[in-house]
This record gives sequence, C-alpha cells and structure tokens, in this order.
Amino acid sequence: MFSTQIIFIILASMTVATTAKPIAPNYPEPVFVLKPDNSTMDQFREDFLVLCPQYYGDSEITDQPIFIFETFQERFEKDIWHGRKAAVQCIYQLPTAEYQNIGVDVARALGGDGLIFIDPIEGGPLAGGDADTQ
Repeated sequence: MFSTQIIFIILASMTVATTAKPIAPNYPEPVFVLKPDNSTMDQFREDFLVLCPQYYGDSEITDQPIFIFETFQERFEKDIWHGRKAAVQCIYQLPTAEYQNIGVDVARALGGDGLIFIDPIEGGPLAGGDADTQ
C-alpha cells in the first residue's frame, strides 16, 4: 500500500511539473528616440548600449530597479526624422515587479530626445471629427 502511494505521488508531481507553464513577462514596447545633433547614429548606438545597463549605477540599495535587457534599432522611414530616429528598449524591473522602458531617459542623458505620440481625443479634430459641434 505504501509503495502504491509513493508511485501515485511521483506520477502526480510529474504531471504538475510538465503542465505548469512559466508566465511570460510582459515587457514594454520600444520607444522612438532621436540622436543628438553632434553625434553619428553609430556613436549614439554605442553610447546608448553602454549607458543603459549602468543608468542607475552600482549601489547596495536593494530596492533599486534591476536591469533586464536593451535593444537598439535604427529606423529608416522617410519622415522628418530620417537618419536621426531609433526604436529602443532599456528595460528595468522595478521593486514592484513591473517592467519599465527608460529608453527616452537614457537618450536624453546622452543629449538626444524622445518622440511622444498622443492618441487624438475621440471625436476631436485630429480623430476626424469636430469637437465643437454637439
């Protein structure tokens, strides 16, 4: 009887181990940044990839954000930012277990800037409506 219980426990634990799937993290999307005027895109990429993991510095503080990963992709759209725009991620995990993309902060620390897009107000002139009419 004892050996039957052990076999059952082993089979049950194997079933749980094979059916449990890890939860995939939900990382923030890349953000668009602009390189500084006095830098080439290659130099900006190199500086960004060096500063990103070191942004918060070395510290013994345990509630400091933890660096997770970084990406840098130059963008080639034919728009007003052609040759200056990149899509970046500089992902840190906060003490609350949330993830944050500080790519714009890193770009600004290097003399660049971030592009911010806003959603138009529903019914407003940018959404194709007329907000003044009722």
